[in-house]
Amino acid sequence: MPPQATLFLFVKGTAQSDVEKLVAEAQLAASLDTLQRVRAVREIGAIVVATANAAFAARAAALGASIELDPPREEFHWGTRLAALVEKYAPAVALYVGGGSGALMSTDDWRAIAQRAAQTQNSVITNNYYSCDFAAWSPGDALCQIEPPTLDNDLAYRLGERAGWQVIALPKNAATQLDIDTPTDLLTISFHTAVGENLRAFLEQAHLDTTRAKTLQLFLGNRAATVLIAGRVSASMALFLERETPCQWRIYSEERGMRASGRQARGEVRSLLGYYWEWRGARGFFDTLARLADAAILDSRVLFAHQRLRPTALDRFSSDLLRAEDIGDPFIREFTLAARDAALPVFLGGHSLVSGGMYALVEAARAMRRKGD
Repeated sequence: MPPQATLFLFVKGTAQSDVEKLVAEAQLAASLDTLQRVRAVREIGAIVVATANAAFAARAAALGASIELDPPREEFHWGTRLAALVEKYAPAVALYVGGGSGALMSTDDWRAIAQRAAQTQNSVITNNYYSCDFAAWSPGDALCQIEPPTLDNDLAYRLGERAGWQVIALPKNAATQLDIDTPTDLLTISFHTAVGENLRAFLEQAHLDTTRAKTLQLFLGNRAATVLIAGRVSASMALFLERETPCQWRIYSEERGMRASGRQARGEVRSLLGYYWEWRGARGFFDTLARLADAAILDSRVLFAHQRLRPTALDRFSSDLLRAEDIGDPFIREFTLAARDAALPVFLGGHSLVSGGMYALVEAARAMRRKGD
């Protein structure tokens, strides 16, 4: 009988501001759904939950998880933390899941990953090679072969490039690519039928304004509409949009890998839309977008990095929700005000918006069209 996988679920579960709390609580709800789904997977044995949230720890323990309370954040290093837990629990097969990732994964999805990892030695199965949110690998002690990364995004890449392991990337869809990382992700996931009961209950009581998301979905299904998407848009996403939506697209892809390459940290990010913003100003920028499209989807982090900004989570998240009054940075406040007042609906977010978020929106819109038929 193949060995069982040990699940390591990392969910911080703490926040400093109300808007950050919104995302943190959504991640906790999604993590509870994940725990309930993996309990039914015989190929997954021990479940280890690492968190700083005592209330969530108690609920996870009631579901059969072993609890590892995180040290203070100033002492927290993601890779070192995972390596220590892997050493402690000595799994034959390890399955890491970040809080908020895999929110749309089913019990069968997790079973398939655990089975494949157990059957394929010296391999890592991941949702994204270059920006990992969850991964399974065998044997479990492989982390001793690499330097522990600071962020989980680098896990699969390091196992592949530095340990020389086979990397198996999962098919790209909403379930594998969506990671709850910003408030916008809560809007893109709101209409998807695979949302679990805990996350669904949270979204209903959060009373988020989904008006723009609903408008965008209508445009996605309209052959006469044009939608603009800009930022770290992958070639596979462009093909998906072309294949799965009847609307017309304007796609501006730039600065993919700006974090992993170090360009953002070195202040080397350059954006065509950023230069256009500098030339036309806030109002002129969005006036032009309104002439080009019926709706705009913007990975705003590229524009912020072009300006060499390092915004706080409060400013980033408030911008995503178009709450300009809560933003401290003057550029981001002006940008958000102009987006809110633009003549077309504007959707703001990070990389997840133009990756997993788009899969979720398109899949939900497609399901609605089929239901209407």
